[in-house]
Amino acid sequence: MVFSGCVNAPASHCGNQGGLPYTTIAASPLIAEKPYISENNGLYTLNIPRVETNKVGPTPGFRNSDQVDFSQVFVANEGTSAQDITAKLDQGLHVVLQPGNYHLTDSIKVNKANAVVLGIGMATLISTTGKPCIEVGDVDGVRVAGVLLQAGETKSDALLKWGTDDGKYAGTAANPGVLSDVFARVGGPTDQRAQPVSTGSMLTINSGNVVIDNTWLWRADHDVTGSVVGGNNPVDSGVVVNGDNVLAYGLAAEHTLGHLVLWNGNGGQTIFYQAEYPYDVTQDYGDAKFAAYKVADSVTDHKAYGVGVYSFFRDYDVHVNSGIQAPAAPGVSITNAVTVWLNGQGRIAHVVNDKGDAVSAGRQLSYLCDFPGQQQSLAQEVANVEASDASFLQ
Repeated sequence: MVFSGCVNAPASHCGNQGGLPYTTIAASPLIAEKPYISENNGLYTLNIPRVETNKVGPTPGFRNSDQVDFSQVFVANEGTSAQDITAKLDQGLHVVLQPGNYHLTDSIKVNKANAVVLGIGMATLISTTGKPCIEVGDVDGVRVAGVLLQAGETKSDALLKWGTDDGKYAGTAANPGVLSDVFARVGGPTDQRAQPVSTGSMLTINSGNVVIDNTWLWRADHDVTGSVVGGNNPVDSGVVVNGDNVLAYGLAAEHTLGHLVLWNGNGGQTIFYQAEYPYDVTQDYGDAKFAAYKVADSVTDHKAYGVGVYSFFRDYDVHVNSGIQAPAAPGVSITNAVTVWLNGQGRIAHVVNDKGDAVSAGRQLSYLCDFPGQQQSLAQEVANVEASDASFLQ
């Protein structure tokens, strides 16, 4: 279990010997709560919580928010086209998406700073022409929340693309982009053979200074016909991070056919990560040296806390070398990582790179408390992170 900025959280403890496995971060370094709607005497207000730093506990009384009258909000339904939603955003309006299945022939394009796209009832955005469901331009302060992104039969590069392709927009920590409760699926509600779907990645984050708060990125292991097999409904990665200073809380990715997470940007942080390898791959997957969490070799600064990687190689005897891959650079650290063999065949040989014991039938858990193994305590590591927050926030 991972706690970030929680009052009365238990002390950190790596492994399950002599105590439960807890990872506790004293304060959440940078966060903005999810936008929400309030009502007073029949009048509705869109509340946009402000950015908070080094946050501990809840926001008292919901007072830290900007309030927007619904005269400045466009309310869409599943019959509203992406072009019409984009036009409203271009006019400077915020957008609320009512519950429904939005079959999009174009991307919803967000090119105004501080715009909000808020789905309620888990509005489902479906790519039907190979375009991302949402594209965010090189602007600050955008909030996307409460949506389910779904792949279509025409392959898209990504289901959500944040920032232009060059990945050069730095953004600002004083007004970051924020994704809250954004989920994605490739397959599930369709027949994998009659209606195959695909995408390159579910999320591609090209901009810097973006916060990802609670996302589950799922290549379906089952659909309306039963188990997904043979690499059907292909997707390479759950998220590809190209921007610098991207921060993820509560990140989960499952069953993709490449690196489940690929992190190319510097200054990234992940606080809680959960991943499960694909069920239906052959040993070619292991030979390709894919990882559930891959920090690119070029990265010099990255921190991850509470990282869990699970295997259920259901169909073939697959051996992968390491659940997590990261360069052994002074600025890169993985704190409290675990690999788990759940069931099936095969094994994960190491936790991080060549560190940590193998897991397979008979030995199902392997913990690695500290990578690259400087024997630094979690308390000291957290203190170092908190000391560097000022530079992170600049």
